[in-house]
Amino acid sequence: MKKFIDQAISILDRIVPKDKNIIVFGANEMRGINGNVKAVLRSWPNNPKTKTFRSYVISVYNEKFLGIETIDPRSLKGIVILLRSYTAVVSHVYSDLYWHTLYSGKGRRMINLWHGIPLKRIGPWRGLGKTTILIASSKAERLALSACTELRLENIFVTGFPRSDRLFNDLKNLRQEAIKKLNLKNVEQKWILYAPTYRKSSRIPHYIHKMPDFSYKELINFLQKHNASLIVRPHVNYIFSDFKENDRIIFAPYSKLPEIEPLYALADILVTDYSSSFFEYLNINRPIIGLVPDLEEYEKSPGLLYDYESIFPGPLARNWGTLQKLISEALKDQKKYSSLREDRKRLFNQFTDGNSTKRCIELICNLSIK
Repeated sequence: MKKFIDQAISILDRIVPKDKNIIVFGANEMRGINGNVKAVLRSWPNNPKTKTFRSYVISVYNEKFLGIETIDPRSLKGIVILLRSYTAVVSHVYSDLYWHTLYSGKGRRMINLWHGIPLKRIGPWRGLGKTTILIASSKAERLALSACTELRLENIFVTGFPRSDRLFNDLKNLRQEAIKKLNLKNVEQKWILYAPTYRKSSRIPHYIHKMPDFSYKELINFLQKHNASLIVRPHVNYIFSDFKENDRIIFAPYSKLPEIEPLYALADILVTDYSSSFFEYLNINRPIIGLVPDLEEYEKSPGLLYDYESIFPGPLARNWGTLQKLISEALKDQKKYSSLREDRKRLFNQFTDGNSTKRCIELICNLSIK
């Protein structure tokens, strides 16, 4: 039945007139509104430029945002609104709006707010799922996105990431949000965030708990010695079912905390590998450690857009023993590598004024009336 509806929507989309006053918002391939799209929706009704549009949130979970109507894409009303919409704002690809056949590209703007600064090679995806506009956090990312997506540079706008604004404007409340949602004790201690990238298997030996010299008992002793806890943030597509949780090891998967920014606010140190998380964490200038035992292998496949050792804003560990040493050093002296982090922040985060959401909203509005 859905296949038939998909085909019908594809045909109707080519003939139904588009209304420039209609803007629809979807995100995260229908797994829930978050990231840059969510940040924009929070502020959308407060910007006077948005008043001339009829705006809708596309959600199968009936997610609510103040001042914006939510519609189910499976309903008749939802289908009609989607077919008539001139501007669609998404974070990934066309399936953010449920109907993957919806976008013929004719007579419609698809503005992709994206979801992370690319470090590893992606694409090339011609048009990135029929995207017409992308946003970027810096000129460096703009070039990388153009190379990965084959979009022309003039279709990629440097606005900064809306979701990062709270790191400049609301850091204290973000921290409390993490403590509340993870049901943590608000005690005086250090927090270490481990946020690895997506990999094809959750059992490969390059995750921290799969490394040959890793010891679970040693990790617990290390955390107790430093009065610290490890927050594990698996990629949204993986759950580390074989990594034991206890009082010192806390899991923060997408299901508990869809947005990662509260974890940035809480963490004193970030440990990552090839995840774009370190680009965003640079905005609060705290220690970052790279755990990369497979660097040479990863540089070949899937490949990296930059020379990793040159652009990484901190020290690198190739094994568990070195990682312990680097974490201990970072806990003692958080200012070490501070100037390096500031330099990389300027390279990959052009705007640090907390106004990226405003710039993004104005971009959407200006493009929607052209």
